[in-house]
Amino acid sequence: MSNNKKKKKKNNHTSATSNVQAKKQTAVQTAKPAKAQNIETKQETVNTQAAVEKKEPVKVQTIENKQEPPHEFKDPRKVPPKEDLKIEDKLEFATMSRKERRAAKRKRLKETTEGMTLVQKLQYFLYAYKMEILLPLIVIIAISLIVVAFFRGNKPIALSYAVVNCEDLEALDTSVIEADYWNYYGFDDNYQFQKVLDLKYDPSISTNEASKDAESGNYIAFPTLCDENYYDIIITNKRGLEYLSESSIIHTLGEALPSDLYDIFTADYNDQITTSPAYTGKSAPYAINISDTDFAKKLNPGYNDVYICFPGVSEDNQKRVKQICNFIFDLGLEL
Repeated sequence: MSNNKKKKKKNNHTSATSNVQAKKQTAVQTAKPAKAQNIETKQETVNTQAAVEKKEPVKVQTIENKQEPPHEFKDPRKVPPKEDLKIEDKLEFATMSRKERRAAKRKRLKETTEGMTLVQKLQYFLYAYKMEILLPLIVIIAISLIVVAFFRGNKPIALSYAVVNCEDLEALDTSVIEADYWNYYGFDDNYQFQKVLDLKYDPSISTNEASKDAESGNYIAFPTLCDENYYDIIITNKRGLEYLSESSIIHTLGEALPSDLYDIFTADYNDQITTSPAYTGKSAPYAINISDTDFAKKLNPGYNDVYICFPGVSEDNQKRVKQICNFIFDLGLEL
């Protein structure tokens, strides 16, 4: 009886132990899916963030695409020419004849400029071949200037003069200088004249406005040339005289004329000596009135108030000034 009770207790204990182990296993099995679920949730979060990061560049790219112009226009001044237009592929062209090379270049240029307007093509062509165009042009100009300077530098000057504010260049008769004055002193063909006839100077008009009616290069060079004693005399009207004196382009009679010639004018032609304001505003004798002379009437600059003034002060300037004044006023000087 007692043995049966012991067996029964043992069976009950074994059953209870089995139940406890079963519960632990169930708890473990229940806990595992929760951890797995947390891991899956974290993985989903990471995947979502990665997806967002991948999508952001797409947004930026979309914005950049929207900012592009509606059509593929390329300013030829900002787009450098293709390398095959700048540097020839020597290996490719080595086997070609000249005719084939020219044809290949034309084809490439046509392909590159396709779709451009005429102006854009011209701009591109000038940009792509600027060195090929500029270098020969610079060389030609330089050689021309050297040749001209060489021959002019070797020829003496009969007179270097300028006419300011001429009303009509076609009516201007420079033969009074280049024929009458030439023959008066018997200059031969070795001599030359230097001149500029189309200058417009007026105190009330800016040089920029005046240069529209003449070559602007003359306006840039003229003051500098006068300062370097290039011109002997300037013929002008009263307005031009005021501009020249106020701008210090010309000198006073006492500075420009030889002393003996200055004495003649102050003694015998004092009433024809004309004053004009300097840059300081103070008037000084800058010119001689030649309005009533045959020289001025034949020259016909288009105005009645004709003055001669003097931008040069070198010995050569004074020599030629004495010659022209002797011719204009018939002073009878032995030169």
